[in-house]
Amino acid sequence: MQYAAFSDSVMRMLANPAPLIVYACELHFEEGPVYMHTGTGEIVVDGKTYLGVGNFGEIDAAQESYSTKSSTELNITLSGLDSQMIQDALVDKCRGRFGRLLLVVFDQEGNYASDILFSGRMDAAKYEYNGNAGDNKITVPLVDRMAEWDRTGSERWTDQSHRARHDGDRFFYAIAQMASWPIYWGMKQDAQPFDYSD
Repeated sequence: MQYAAFSDSVMRMLANPAPLIVYACELHFEEGPVYMHTGTGEIVVDGKTYLGVGNFGEIDAAQESYSTKSSTELNITLSGLDSQMIQDALVDKCRGRFGRLLLVVFDQEGNYASDILFSGRMDAAKYEYNGNAGDNKITVPLVDRMAEWDRTGSERWTDQSHRARHDGDRFFYAIAQMASWPIYWGMKQDAQPFDYSD
């Protein structure tokens, strides 16, 4: 069985003479989504307008691992920014927000086909500031969902943690009490009384 990394529609576009290939990036920041592509000008893909960043945009190569335990990271860099843009980017929190990278192929008539190359969540952005005259850069790492397994969670399966998220919901009220109860499997035994007090 043969397997292609791209969809049939993208493969057909790639078979056309002189196809135009661009990467399109979608990043959902706190103030709203940002759509950009590696070409110049504007392109519309699936009803979304992507702005061209040309040579100011850079996408690092992502290494695919055959291990099921390792996460994959893809770095997207935007350079040539002034100090005000750097300040705005510092204020806007991006960690944990959705992002994805598309491969878009156009033919001579302007028809296109696209495939998702990478989809995940943004990690903490990295900044390189060299003043207004320097080459200022923002690098946003996209990590796949396997990266969540490497992080320790702050939520616990307790009544207090659950009520902090869902006020008034007592779904886990008996968890602490049940931990010390004897369980009589297959025996007719009276149920233990629950204590609903805090």
